[in-house]
Amino acid sequence: MILNSKRYELSGSVDYMYNDIYNSLISAKFYYPNFQEWFYNKVIPDVVCGEREIITEIRDNDIVGVSIIKKNHEKKLSTLKVMDNFQNKGLGLKLFEKSFNILETEKPFLTVSEEKLVEFKKVFKYYNFELTSVHEDLYRVGKKEYFFNE
Repeated sequence: MILNSKRYELSGSVDYMYNDIYNSLISAKFYYPNFQEWFYNKVIPDVVCGEREIITEIRDNDIVGVSIIKKNHEKKLSTLKVMDNFQNKGLGLKLFEKSFNILETEKPFLTVSEEKLVEFKKVFKYYNFELTSVHEDLYRVGKKEYFFNE
């Protein structure tokens, strides 16, 4: 299920929609080398079968924020991104809150790369997220991934 989705009027609109969402998240491939494969081969099939949801924020028919959540026992916030021009306007908090509501928890499991930790530190403190472990070399050699709320 896609929330707040813009209209896609071309044939094959579902493909265009997923491609738009992927393109809005494309910078993640720098932190997660298999991001494209994960998105197209894991996320989309999981959305179709109801195990994941993609939450979007739309302004003027453009995607300005995305959250991908995993609704199974893991209750994971897999991805959250607000486009640069829309940061510091409350959209990130709105996406967190929508994700919490659907996951039925205010402490979802999530991970963040060492480069993005500073960017999310303030919001993690705001929500009292607990750093539960740190894994090195998980996605990239010599880089750490920080796990919260395991």
